[in-house]
Order: sequence, then C-alpha cells, then structure tokens
Amino acid sequence: MALRLAESDDVPYIMEIIRKVIPRMHAAGNYQWDEYYPTDVTFKKDIKNGTLYVFEEEAVLKGCIVADDNHAFAYDDIPWELARMDCLALHRLAVDPQYQGQGLAQKILKGIVEIGREKEYLGIHTDTSQENKPMQQLFQKLGFDYKGHLNLDDNLDNWYAAYEKIF
Repeated sequence: MALRLAESDDVPYIMEIIRKVIPRMHAAGNYQWDEYYPTDVTFKKDIKNGTLYVFEEEAVLKGCIVADDNHAFAYDDIPWELARMDCLALHRLAVDPQYQGQGLAQKILKGIVEIGREKEYLGIHTDTSQENKPMQQLFQKLGFDYKGHLNLDDNLDNWYAAYEKIF
C-alpha cells in the first residue's frame, strides 16, 4: 500500500475514477457529485495546495482523498470537541469501483490519520452526504464520532452528516 501526495500526471487517472464513481453514487441516491463537481480543475488546485493524496498499489492508482485546512463555514454550527485549527478536514474520498470492497477506503483513511498525527493535528473533521450510508458506517467503524448534520449549500434538501475523529 502506498498513500502519497498526488502529482499533476495523476489527474487523468483520478478523473477516470470519478467518472466511474458518480453513476454508482447516483444509483444509491447520493447526488453529492455530478458532471460539474469535482472537476480536474478542482484536483489540480488540490495538487497545487499539496493536499491531494492518491492510493497506489502495484503502480495502479486506485483511490484518492483530500486532507486540508478547508473547513466549510457550516462547520461552525457543529458541536466539535476540537477547534478547526487543530483538525484536518477531509474531502473527495473516492475508490475505483473495480477495487471497491477490498478495504481500500479504510486503508486510505487510516493513512490520513497517520499523516494528521505526523503533522501534529489533534483530529479530523469531515462530512458526507446523508445518503452515503457506506461512508457513514466506515467512519463509525474507524472511531469517528457523529457530531450532527449540516447544510453546505443553498439547497435545503442536501444535508450532510458531520464526523470527528480525535487522535
């Protein structure tokens, strides 16, 4: 297993994963992503900021995640135990459907926890669509605590479940 910082050459592979993941998300009733988000421009910006990580095994890129300091303003309404400045925020976790069911998302999250510790953060704040039950179950399995729900955009039909992990 190798979780590493992404490079610009990784973007086409990441976008291929995203194109494969979106129909599966929609089939499960999760419309968090679509043809407008996330884009290659989004991931290029993440690379420039040094916050996009890819999971690679045997020279095959199988997943990605962003870990940064970008906490949504809606996070202010959540009763976190830790202050935002003490926590990484996670975004855009994706695993190629060809490799789903092999525990890769769990490996990616465990790797990010280690990176957070190395960078002397005290924990992680994150969220996922209310419809994304598999991700919610994974967060809980890995010791993330449910902290409430929030709305990240103007569409009041889109609610997200907020989670915190303290190291």
